[in-house]
Amino acid sequence: MSFLGELKRRNVFRVAGVYVVVSWVIVQVAATLEEAISLPAWFDAVAVSFLAIAFPIVVVFAWAFELTPEGIQRTTAVSPEDSITSQTASKLDMVLILALLVFAGAMVLPRFLPQETAPSTESMASDSSRDESMIAEATPPVKDASIAVLPFADLSPDGNQEYFADGISEELLNVLAQVEGMKVAGRTSSFAFKGRNEDLREIGQVLNVAHILEGSVRSQGDKVRVTAQLIQVSDGFHLWSQTYDRDLSDIFAVQDDIAQQILVAMTDELMSDAAPVIAPAARTDISAFNLFLEARDLIFTRDEKSMQRALELLNQAIEIDPTYAPAYASRAKAYTLLSDRPGSYGSIPAKQALEQAYADVDKALALDSKLADGYAVQGLINADTGRPDFAVSSLRRALELNPNSLDARNWLGLALAFNGRLRDVADQLKTLVDIDPLYRPGVTNTILYNYRIGDFETAKRVGERYIRATPGEVESIRIRSGLLRLDNQLGESTLLQETLALDKFDARTSSELRFNYYDLGIGAEYKGPHKVQPLFEPYAMLSEGDPAGALDKARKAVADFPEYYAAHTVYIRVLSQTESDEELAAHYAAAFDGSLETYATKLRPSVSVNPPPYGQLAVALRAMGDNAGYNDAMQRWRFTIDMFRAGGDVSPGRDRDDAAYWAIAGDDEKSIDFLESAFSKRHPLPVFEFSQRVLKSLELHPRFAALRRANLERVNEERAILGYPPLDESYYGIDAAPSD
Repeated sequence: MSFLGELKRRNVFRVAGVYVVVSWVIVQVAATLEEAISLPAWFDAVAVSFLAIAFPIVVVFAWAFELTPEGIQRTTAVSPEDSITSQTASKLDMVLILALLVFAGAMVLPRFLPQETAPSTESMASDSSRDESMIAEATPPVKDASIAVLPFADLSPDGNQEYFADGISEELLNVLAQVEGMKVAGRTSSFAFKGRNEDLREIGQVLNVAHILEGSVRSQGDKVRVTAQLIQVSDGFHLWSQTYDRDLSDIFAVQDDIAQQILVAMTDELMSDAAPVIAPAARTDISAFNLFLEARDLIFTRDEKSMQRALELLNQAIEIDPTYAPAYASRAKAYTLLSDRPGSYGSIPAKQALEQAYADVDKALALDSKLADGYAVQGLINADTGRPDFAVSSLRRALELNPNSLDARNWLGLALAFNGRLRDVADQLKTLVDIDPLYRPGVTNTILYNYRIGDFETAKRVGERYIRATPGEVESIRIRSGLLRLDNQLGESTLLQETLALDKFDARTSSELRFNYYDLGIGAEYKGPHKVQPLFEPYAMLSEGDPAGALDKARKAVADFPEYYAAHTVYIRVLSQTESDEELAAHYAAAFDGSLETYATKLRPSVSVNPPPYGQLAVALRAMGDNAGYNDAMQRWRFTIDMFRAGGDVSPGRDRDDAAYWAIAGDDEKSIDFLESAFSKRHPLPVFEFSQRVLKSLELHPRFAALRRANLERVNEERAILGYPPLDESYYGIDAAPSD
């Protein structure tokens, strides 16, 4: 008998067929069990591997052994007349037919099942309250043309090249982000998985991407080995992988090639006939590049000491290659963030930092007119110096060049606040946290602006997501404290800040803690360490009953920081509170040419949520007999408050603006209406709020006295949480007011 005939007689073909079909059924069951009972993601892969390995063993077994009435025996030991292979063949045929029917049914049946249809308008309306909460928590659908670049592993012999491996990853992330139609997960969230050996499917689900790029870098001497692999999250399939052994000087070409190969592998997802062609990375001396990468990592921490070290590294990089534009842009960013300006993290005098940052950003853009980081820092500087229109233009240009620039998108959101477009700000920041839910500056600003448009639920959800992902970290404690403050739990918020100050006492912690004390009337009685950023020291001194000291500090601040709108704002508010109307009017004439338009332009809230101090100017001009100037200032103030409200601002801050406006305008009842509204949204109000000069006309009003008593009660409740004695009514001067 021929070999094929013998295979047929021994039922080898039938056994193989049955094995293949039954294996398919087992694989489907394995995949279902993996999802249903949360088995590890490798479970179905192990099942497939086991079945594949077993297949040749089963075939050999079918050839070598035969089923007989006496049991399984070697085929060579069974005589032809005793063989029952024909009967076994019939049984195997029936099993195979049944298995094929099951297989066919599984393939065909879904085509005839009813498809899910969109709910009717009526059913949507009836379930709207339930669905809204579900939608709010739902993850956006995964986009096929989406990718996360995980930090490459450092496999260098000494293990001291982590910054280099991180830098390669970030360079690839930035290149891919520039490809139209590609969604790229942000750096912070992608890098959160560094060193965590988690399943790629889970990472893809968290980052909401369809593809993941991972790899390693091994650098030794002047040689480097880079391994990269592109993985499809849905099934773990490797779409592309490559290992590069190159000289370190070729690392830029390696980056370009990896990015291009990824685009080739993802052509279908990008819905393109051909992969887009990327622009080559900027070249520099490899030692300068190393210094730049290490510095960029340090700047990202927003830690003062780390950023000071970054400045040193960038100085070295620029000395090696004075034509490397990214180094200048990063140094400009470091100087800006290390200044003692509001919102920064360092102690370099703002004027000095600003001059250096200006020079560096101009140099960067002169060397490379398409450098996204250069435009981003330019936008931040423009916003700081009262030029919000230029800021928006620069930041939009930065995002055109790099849609994944987290800093640019965050700063753009803040710059849009200058004309009260808070809903637009919140939308911009939502896009930011969708790209990178762990980017801390974006998270804190998203919380603040959603609160101001009345969406505290979104604010809490964004904050809680960050806290869950980074439990115990300093920034998580800050965010928790901020959420408590916005939720009217000022005592608990302050306790967290005090705990944080014991562990990490820096300018930000100190300033945030001091303003909590400011709201609760805690000043001289506090003996712990705290300081306030120089621009805000006058406010602290006013709250502590030192108006002369506050005025001296405010004068010095505006002399030291003439470019910063915030310095002028503080100075004008202190002048008003100390009734220095003549000096305020003189400053208005000297610094703003006596022009309300110039005043409005320079003091627009480029990175703030508060309108310029129109009320203080109006009161001073009226006191100086300038009724026309008073009317113009009041009209501009009214327009600005309405603009903010039209932009979605429903915060207590706008209610307090309206209260001050109507008090100055002479409508005490309406003024108190807005104060009561502010108190209902956020209590307690700052103790100092009720002693403002702009509210002086309300002092004898019974409703104002009642509101002060209610506020004082809440202040004392929060003070008790901190262990401070209660304030009495004389603190507010309530004794002078008639009782109800």
